[in-house]
Amino acid sequence: MVKKIRKSKRKSKIKKRIKRRIKKKFISSGGGKVYYGFDPKFEFSGELKNLMLTPPPASLGRMEKRIAGLGRVKLALVSGVFLNKENVADLLIVGDDVDRRKFKTFLKSLEAEIGTQIIYAIMDREEFSYRRAMFDRFVRLMLEGPHEILIDRIGL
Repeated sequence: MVKKIRKSKRKSKIKKRIKRRIKKKFISSGGGKVYYGFDPKFEFSGELKNLMLTPPPASLGRMEKRIAGLGRVKLALVSGVFLNKENVADLLIVGDDVDRRKFKTFLKSLEAEIGTQIIYAIMDREEFSYRRAMFDRFVRLMLEGPHEILIDRIGL
């Protein structure tokens, strides 16, 4: 019997909390059925969405160290998924002797951490310089679009 009393107290506390959040328009309730969901009319819904979707800055610092361990990386640039902005790719790595096997394990762990597929490009320094000099569309869009540079040994 003691367990039933505890469960009913817990249920009543939960119902009170739900009613308070409905009054504050944080959540909304559905028609005659028991349905609760996030209310898009909530005054801080945009800020809450940004808070949930923006990766913490510490993860970019950790990512920089992990990328530096892949080989002689000259440039590492993140965009797209990492900044919640649209761009052609999410990750651009320019370097000589980048270990592909290490990169694949790094990419798998990064995709698991973020929860989505990452669009990436790996180039050697010579190819990047040539494509930049030729005003290649991909390189131009990556550099002109929203991005953050993690490693820059080229001197952009």
